[in-house]
Amino acid sequence: MLLVASCSLLNGTSASDSTSAPAGDVEKSQITIGILATVDNAPVQLAKDRGMFERNGLAVEIKVFPSGPDALTAVKAGSLDLCLINYVSFFEAVAGGSVDGRVVADAYQATPDSVVLVAKEDKGIRKPEDLAGKKISVHSRGNINELLLRELLKGNGLDPSAASYVDVKFPNIQAALQSNQIDAGVLVEPYITRAGQELGAKPVLRLIDGPTADMPLSGYVAMTPFTEANPRTVAAFQRAMKEANELAENDRGALGPVLQELTKVPAESVSSLSLGRFPTSVDASRLQRVIDLMRANGQLAGKDLRAEQLIVPTAS
Repeated sequence: MLLVASCSLLNGTSASDSTSAPAGDVEKSQITIGILATVDNAPVQLAKDRGMFERNGLAVEIKVFPSGPDALTAVKAGSLDLCLINYVSFFEAVAGGSVDGRVVADAYQATPDSVVLVAKEDKGIRKPEDLAGKKISVHSRGNINELLLRELLKGNGLDPSAASYVDVKFPNIQAALQSNQIDAGVLVEPYITRAGQELGAKPVLRLIDGPTADMPLSGYVAMTPFTEANPRTVAAFQRAMKEANELAENDRGALGPVLQELTKVPAESVSSLSLGRFPTSVDASRLQRVIDLMRANGQLAGKDLRAEQLIVPTAS
């Protein structure tokens, strides 16, 4: 991520304001959620627009952040209740002891064309070997995009440090490509489509294949004390997101207006976006794949993280 990402859009301004909703039996009826302006965040806006949160007794305020770690910092500080973040950054923060958090809902799962390396034709990047010595943007260092790129290099018998990893946020990668600040960038939608339409930069390498096939990318997280103090609120959020993800998965047309609002992609471009999957429950075995891949790439500082201990079971 998406994922999860980025925006500004990404200037930390509110994507929408709160709505009224009956409190019901939830402990906290008004919650604030931090998201990114990428496609993996679309279902949460869909849930708000379609009244799914309201039907579950929640009034929701949604705020857009430049990156998942920025939103996670706000959750830790208490200015957000939940946020979307890529799993690598979240697990790294938990392993480092900087946050005590839990995954509340799964958000986005990769497909082969949903996370790709994009470059201009004149860079001559056609195969993994061509990345040696190149400057590659991964949005934020240490996140899932960098992990996927390192795995691509390693899987092709190359030293993962052969490329130079650069921190350029998704909305700025296109300009960085155009000015030759970077040679290539890991992108998700809508930035993949936008780079092609406006710059002529095209996907040159897939990052989702083999050990990274169907990789979970991002999820919604909250601090553990919040989940323990507000179990009915968390369950209400899970029910709303399950409904939203089911709609997003089964009726991609429903995402059209939301994607236009969230990502500012033109209406005529929505159908061409390369989308991933929207899971309806948190599967510990799937998330453990991320942890295991991180450990295989030297991350987590020897911590023995277990995904089943870091999730809130999905409400029925």
